[in-house]
Amino acid sequence: MNLWLWVAVLLMVSTAALLFATTRRDRPPPGVHRRFAEALRGDGANISHFFRFEKPDANTRLMHLLERFSSSEIEEMQRLLVQAGWGNPQTRFYFLAAGWLLPFVLAGATGLYSLAEGASLGNILLHVIFMFAFAFILMRRLLRWRASQRRQVIRKEVTAFLHLLRMLFDAGLSFEHTLQVIEQQGSSLIPHLSKELGVVLKRIQAGQERGEALAEMAEPLEIPELNDTIGMLKQVTRYGGNIRDSLIEYTKLVEERQISELREYVSKLSAKMTVVMVLFLFPALMIFLAGPGFVGLARALKGM
Repeated sequence: MNLWLWVAVLLMVSTAALLFATTRRDRPPPGVHRRFAEALRGDGANISHFFRFEKPDANTRLMHLLERFSSSEIEEMQRLLVQAGWGNPQTRFYFLAAGWLLPFVLAGATGLYSLAEGASLGNILLHVIFMFAFAFILMRRLLRWRASQRRQVIRKEVTAFLHLLRMLFDAGLSFEHTLQVIEQQGSSLIPHLSKELGVVLKRIQAGQERGEALAEMAEPLEIPELNDTIGMLKQVTRYGGNIRDSLIEYTKLVEERQISELREYVSKLSAKMTVVMVLFLFPALMIFLAGPGFVGLARALKGM
């Protein structure tokens, strides 16, 4: 009975937290009141008697607290979140909250279950520590796996990105127009890169220099082919010139590199299939070929 009572309490607390989060979602973004007050004050309006600056948002305070708890791994985690496609502040907040709250929730549920089963205090403590460590490590491993998988996908998309760049530059489009076309119409062909290019275009429209925006997009991903491509684009944006020949040569180099990696993968796969054949197919083949002879020999010896 105590177990169901604690489960009901946990469900009620979770529901209250969810309702609180949904009600705060309708509030204006953080800093809106502050910017509005600064604009009025810049126009000479006296707003000290009827307007006050807003306090820091609760999500912002919680985000700072979570980053303080994760201070030893926050740099690596931010890099992995960008590589996994979860680099915006809202997604980072959700992951940090899940990375800390989920281990505590699972550890608490495990402790309550062990307590309801009548386990000793030492076993309860052992179960709680094990579940907390398991959930804590699992969240980090899932993030690394997601980041690695997405980096591999983006690495395969670089070849199509190079072909699109060459075709659009040959068509006479400008640099920003080329990126806009790839971001808008290339989402079905290179979905992950088009998403990253959308962030680059927003930064350029906000006034950031084009080379810096491209570099900030490519550096956290840590993909050599993409870094080289962005390096060529930065040279074009800074010094101008024809990039068509460079793109053609580098596209051939990337394709040859991918073909060599594919050949290496096939050779390793053939070796693995040989092991599988020896373990599973060879015994069945020996039974099929040598089985009748052994059966006949056994019958002959039985007759003697």
